[in-house]
Formats: sequence, structure tokens, C-alpha cells
Amino acid sequence: MQQEKIVESMRQVDFSDLRFPLIVVYKNPKDYPDAYVARVWEGARSLPTNIIIKREKLQEIRKDIKAAGFTIRIAPKAGEDPVIVETWI
Repeated sequence: MQQEKIVESMRQVDFSDLRFPLIVVYKNPKDYPDAYVARVWEGARSLPTNIIIKREKLQEIRKDIKAAGFTIRIAPKAGEDPVIVETWI
């Protein structure tokens, strides 16, 4: 995977080259154990990108994702990684 690119806001991200962009929100993943992280995924191919935002509070993440135009929030499925909070489309 490419080196991670932490952006200030998902509104800065150009999603036009992604066929089916998703944003997956994580709580305290191994690489950021003290934060909520939202990572952009290419949903059509089930591949993570290197683009993330990082926040201290879940509500801050949600506000930013909504401002970027993502409106549908999906709860994690049984068996998914326990650090996954939700996915946005």
C-alpha cells in the first residue's frame, strides 16, 4: 500500500477516479490507537486507499463525512473487524 495521506477533511478528496467510493470508520485501530480514523475505500474492488482523516471524537468524523456528501451509514456486519464502527456510502 502507498504511504498514508492524512487529509484535514474528506471535502478535500477527489472521489472522481473511484467507481464506488466508501468511507470506513474505525475506533482505535492498531496504527492509530488513540483516535477515530476514517479511510476511503474503492468499494467496487474492495480495496482500501491511502487517504484518511483522524479525529478524537466520532461525531467529528461523522460531521466531516456528511459534509463531503456521504449520506448513508451502515453498521458493521457480524464477523467484521471489531475496530470498525461504520461504513458510509
